[in-house]
Amino acid sequence: MKVKHIFSFLLVLLQLALFSQHFTEGQLRKKDSLTAKLKADSAHIFRFQKYRPFFNLDQRNSFIKSGPINVNGIQLGVLLHEKHVVGLGGYSIAQTSKQKVKTKTEKNIDVDRTLEIRYGTAFYNYTAIDKRYFEVDLQAEFGAGNFNMTFYDQATGRWLANRNGQFWVSGLGPQIVVKPVRWVGFQAMAGYRFTFGNSANLNFNGFYYGYGLWLDIRQVIRDIRYYGFKKPRYKREVAALLK
Repeated sequence: MKVKHIFSFLLVLLQLALFSQHFTEGQLRKKDSLTAKLKADSAHIFRFQKYRPFFNLDQRNSFIKSGPINVNGIQLGVLLHEKHVVGLGGYSIAQTSKQKVKTKTEKNIDVDRTLEIRYGTAFYNYTAIDKRYFEVDLQAEFGAGNFNMTFYDQATGRWLANRNGQFWVSGLGPQIVVKPVRWVGFQAMAGYRFTFGNSANLNFNGFYYGYGLWLDIRQVIRDIRYYGFKKPRYKREVAALLK
């Protein structure tokens, strides 16, 4: 194996030596200038950024009174020093989760209940561990929302009552990202939602979890700019020196 590596190294040196013999002194200076420019462009493209925008589609699975619900959300914010994210989020129960739930009224009548919930939060996300192949984030949020409950007679489908109101909500939980490739991977999250301001029989507290594809749009743009445009252009300009 070592002999193979030595042979490959010598072959590369030979190719470089033969390649350099085709350049005049002026062409070599021009090539060095192009190489320096490529390095400068690379450093600028992959530079450390103190501030940049943050966007996330936050899909969660959760429970209310042991009933499964799906929560769709969106987060917008700012990433600070590659470690901290502050921003705002908006959430609502997915349409498929607005299911009728069997319950009973004070008159002991079997009824169906539909539930709609919408809330907004201010959130903070801290990157506790950031390695090449995995990342661990901690997120906390606090906000407010409203709910709307409608009751129907289970036997006849007749509308019986409607109840709505406001509540406060907070949440805390970790997120783990596995990154086999720099700009795409798999993420999983879990946490607990605390609510305040709603009565005891409207307990919206519960665990939530989510999983799905993780995509670093910034890294995609960086790679496209460098490998798709800057580096091919450099190779074309170097090749043009021999013409």
